[in-house]
Amino acid sequence: MKGHYKALLAAGLIAPATVFAIASGGRQTGSAAGPRPAPTEPPRSVRVVEVRDEGVASEQAYTGVIRARYESDLAFRVGGKVIARHVEVGERVKAGQPLFRLDPEDYELAVKEAEADLIAAEAEVKLTIAEHERRVELRSTDATSLSEFDKTLSDRDVAVAKRDRAVKALALARNRLSYCTLAADADGVVTALPAEAGQVVADGQPVARLARDGGREAVVSLPENRVVAARSARARVTLWSTPGVALPAELRELSPAADPVTRTYQARFAIPGAGPAVELGMTATVHLTSANAARGFVLPLSSLSGRGGRPAVWVVGHKAGRPTLTPVEVREYRQESVVIADGLKPGELVVTAGVQKIDSELAVLPWEDRR
Repeated sequence: MKGHYKALLAAGLIAPATVFAIASGGRQTGSAAGPRPAPTEPPRSVRVVEVRDEGVASEQAYTGVIRARYESDLAFRVGGKVIARHVEVGERVKAGQPLFRLDPEDYELAVKEAEADLIAAEAEVKLTIAEHERRVELRSTDATSLSEFDKTLSDRDVAVAKRDRAVKALALARNRLSYCTLAADADGVVTALPAEAGQVVADGQPVARLARDGGREAVVSLPENRVVAARSARARVTLWSTPGVALPAELRELSPAADPVTRTYQARFAIPGAGPAVELGMTATVHLTSANAARGFVLPLSSLSGRGGRPAVWVVGHKAGRPTLTPVEVREYRQESVVIADGLKPGELVVTAGVQKIDSELAVLPWEDRR
């Protein structure tokens, strides 16, 4: 067989390489075929956002609680023993609805005493008037002296004054008896009950706290370095119970003195558009935005990376290519975003997801999130 191929080779009918391939059983060596090329990895798609130059106002957020515009500590006008409590904390009440009752026994006795004094005073008035009328008749005939006439006149005036005082004393005793029942002075919600049935209370001692219906406010504490800015800042309120909903607010009251413990200033922000969903005691966040907007770039917080302890972001081109780690200057950190002051240019594409898995040698393909 080999002699046959040699004859064909000598005749020029086949190429030497063919004879070599047949002789080697169809196997090719690496020197003949050359090295195989390494497979090329396709670029990875990354989510990006376009940098836009816009006015960005600095925002500060403070957590507080929803309170009523008017809250009143209710107390008895008289002292005594509490014999009944008709409400519970959180109960809604109407104006005039009884809340507490005191033991009225002593005040009922005082009313009866005042009534008896009034009866006695009226009887004395009748007696002195009759006596004075008799002296007037006797005086017309000179049957009585002028001093006796003047005395009956004085006795009559004193008796009338005592009767008037007894009338006022009776009215006062009846008022004090009526004060034994403490009623709500407005529609609202009972937020606290520091007294219980069986307790002896003094006049003026708070026994209930009533949050009146109407205006609702967000109460927060501000640090002293933010007090001046809060007066001119734009405010809005968000609730944990309804995320994504922001209500406009306005500063109504700012404490002139700092809290002695926390060294913060209490601020109350009125919420004109508060509806039934804004209930007392809810956790609220007051967002204060500066009235003067500075230039900057707002990026998602997930776009930040780091290099040498400095914040940086990955910048990519509009076509497939390798990303560039670009140092930036951060002006403000927010809850879900960050404000970049310097280091970027408008129109650049910044990677917003998976920045910790990106390498400068990795080819990427930008995918802009336009939601």
